[in-house]
Amino acid sequence: MAIQFDDWQDVKVAYEVARLGTLTAAAEKLNVHHSTVLRRINNLEQSLNARLFHRHARGYKVTEIGAKLFTAAQSINSELERLHNDIIAADSTLRGSLLLTTVSGFIDVLSDVCEQFQSLHPQVQLEVILDQKRLRLDHGQAHIAVRAGPRPDEGDYIAQHLAHLSSGFYASKRYIDKYGMPKTLNQLPLHNFVSGVAGYNGKVPYFAWVDENIPTEQVKLRVSETSEATRAIVKGLGIGGLQHDVAAQYPELIPVLANELNWPTDLWLVTHHLVHRTAKVQAFSQLLKAYFQERKLG
Repeated sequence: MAIQFDDWQDVKVAYEVARLGTLTAAAEKLNVHHSTVLRRINNLEQSLNARLFHRHARGYKVTEIGAKLFTAAQSINSELERLHNDIIAADSTLRGSLLLTTVSGFIDVLSDVCEQFQSLHPQVQLEVILDQKRLRLDHGQAHIAVRAGPRPDEGDYIAQHLAHLSSGFYASKRYIDKYGMPKTLNQLPLHNFVSGVAGYNGKVPYFAWVDENIPTEQVKLRVSETSEATRAIVKGLGIGGLQHDVAAQYPELIPVLANELNWPTDLWLVTHHLVHRTAKVQAFSQLLKAYFQERKLG
């Protein structure tokens, strides 16, 4: 029966523990949290139904089965490094496709960078994949990801901080003229809201707040994409959460209880180390970082 790993990254992390001898050393090498390393080791041992390490006070020592696995992993790692060099050699010019993934709500923020990139490098076909699911960069599903939230901790990913963002509630002038502006938090449950569909709200803090604090009958529309929520709020269907940078592009939107409700987050530029240095990834990354740096200074 063939062995199937739930996540090959578990092997990569466990290999570093075997090589360095402790969870702390492996976590520092991979630039992830200590608990992430432990979780991935446990996942791998459970997947294989085998003990790969002897735990003792001085650190981790591989078992006989673990030694066989990590010998194979070392060989695979060498092959990946060779592939990395081949990719760099084959992609030292700006051509072909560049796959960018982010959530739909960020396309309004990123559109200026995309337009600038296309003007500078028309020979590169830019493909923007808008998906709430996190595509696997290590599987080649995308070259660049723009993610909001905690720093991504996948060991083979390179995460660069782009910006501090924040969100709040907004309503259109049309909605306010019809229903009035809520003055206190206690008045919010009396208003109409736009929120996310079931299973999606936990990923978006202002959607989660609505589910926890607003009666179900007052949520007049649920959507599966933040971009659709933006359109609904602009059209006056209800109050809803938006990134402040996105809301600023719609002059008809008015902040609602901005001092009372605000959700900060961080924005990250994420690449896989095998393609991080390729010409087209670097070209887009530099434009993206410069764009957010200018906004910060401005």
